[in-house]
Amino acid sequence: MAAIGVPPAAGAQAPLAALPLADPAYEQLAALERGGCAAARVSVDRPYDVRLVRAAIVAARGQPACDGPILTALARRFVGQGRGTLRADSGDGIRLGGAVTMRGTALSNGEFVPFWNDVRARAAGDPPAVGIVHGRVTYAAGDRVAVVVDGYGESNVRNDPTARARPLRRSAGVLDFSEAYVTARAGVFTFTLGRGPEAWLGEGNDSQILSANGPPIDRVAAAFHTAHVEGRALFGSLDDVVLDSARDGLTSTIGPQRVYRYIAGHSITWRPGRAFELTAGETALLSRGSATVDFYYLNPFIPYQITQHDSGRTGDDARDNLTAFAAARTRLGPITASAELLIDDIQVDAARRLDTPDQLGYDLVLAAPVPLPLPATLAVEYQRIDSYTYMRGYYSEVYQQYNVPLGSALGPDADYARVAADLFPTGWLRLAADAGVWRRGLQRIDERPGQSAARHVGEPFPTALAGRPAQTAAIGDVSMQILTPIMPVTGSVAVARIRGANNLPLAATTYVRAQLAVTYAFRYP
Repeated sequence: MAAIGVPPAAGAQAPLAALPLADPAYEQLAALERGGCAAARVSVDRPYDVRLVRAAIVAARGQPACDGPILTALARRFVGQGRGTLRADSGDGIRLGGAVTMRGTALSNGEFVPFWNDVRARAAGDPPAVGIVHGRVTYAAGDRVAVVVDGYGESNVRNDPTARARPLRRSAGVLDFSEAYVTARAGVFTFTLGRGPEAWLGEGNDSQILSANGPPIDRVAAAFHTAHVEGRALFGSLDDVVLDSARDGLTSTIGPQRVYRYIAGHSITWRPGRAFELTAGETALLSRGSATVDFYYLNPFIPYQITQHDSGRTGDDARDNLTAFAAARTRLGPITASAELLIDDIQVDAARRLDTPDQLGYDLVLAAPVPLPLPATLAVEYQRIDSYTYMRGYYSEVYQQYNVPLGSALGPDADYARVAADLFPTGWLRLAADAGVWRRGLQRIDERPGQSAARHVGEPFPTALAGRPAQTAAIGDVSMQILTPIMPVTGSVAVARIRGANNLPLAATTYVRAQLAVTYAFRYP
């Protein structure tokens, strides 16, 4: 209770360092946005730089829609005591920190998280107990340069989609680096080289465009931020994929083929005012027969659709998986409305429409404050990913990394409608609940051989066959979070009533998932 009522300050942080996506500040900032505090909008892309978080908090001070315990808690952590001033301690030099997390999970009847995977036995779900230790070194030279190295050890990575390292010796645990990068700033531009998560649009770790549901990406990235426009571009490496006749439909006369995979993306956002923004961009998943960087896609100013159809390009470029996306966000009185559209493939001529369905994804959200004495919000969301979105005929071209979606946590061939509410008794204590309906068809992001959308016009959504019905579920979740920077705690209980699990003609079964995670952080991040 002392941690809830009188949270300790987090200490100085490097202005250019990226705030880890598990940091409690993301939940607090998101709650401010849902409550109508447009000034708390930091960026369309995550992770946020600490300097941008500080600037948003300063901008929110004095705004009637922003005042309250949540903003007070954030200001104490990130901003100095004077109104509109930043911390005098800039975090220059070397900073050492660490964190220890203990997480316990109880499952009844099986595991249904993450959503893109099959419903599985308890032995394939989260382990009953997991320990995670982080060590972090940060070097900062004002707001011009930051170097971050974050290594971690995890006792058991079963059902952890963010792990990319091989198990340590014969154990179930790993040692790896979650972040290792250098960032430099020149005016409104920042440049980053190294490993880190990327989540564009969406919320939290999830996005149908580019998500942090899986392992962090080794990439080179550039971004700029002005009062009304922001943009980001990256080029990074993904996992390699070996195609063979047993899993991928290659003829037996062709030996295994190693394919090297890369991700490129760029986006731009126009924000004429704090209450309205428009975003547009593209991504390209590149499959190559050799480990070479494709400099065509390093230019962030040329649309990838034009790059792909350059007459001087032949061979591997035909295997590029391109997407385009657009998003809008606005305020309608007290209501915040957002819409995101992913275009994986869309048919523009009549002949193709007779053979190949469109492959789209979209996410619609309405959120508003609830008139209570304490900060509270209510949100309604509908997300749909078409049946063959993210999919391709060869698995090396599927929009995934380490068998985990690069896009939505739903994976392909699924939709999810939900209502969510949260309440903040203090700026550091969050109580939340949501309920929704989840459906999914036959397609899976890790299916091999891959599935092409050709010749699937007219199929039902979600897809189903005789004896293979669409899986449907009613899902409810309640959670409690203590969002202190030094000792965050999260406890949650989720209940899913699933009919036709894994698209088999099975009766409805109730699955329960309870989890408690406690962290102690010393000067972390």
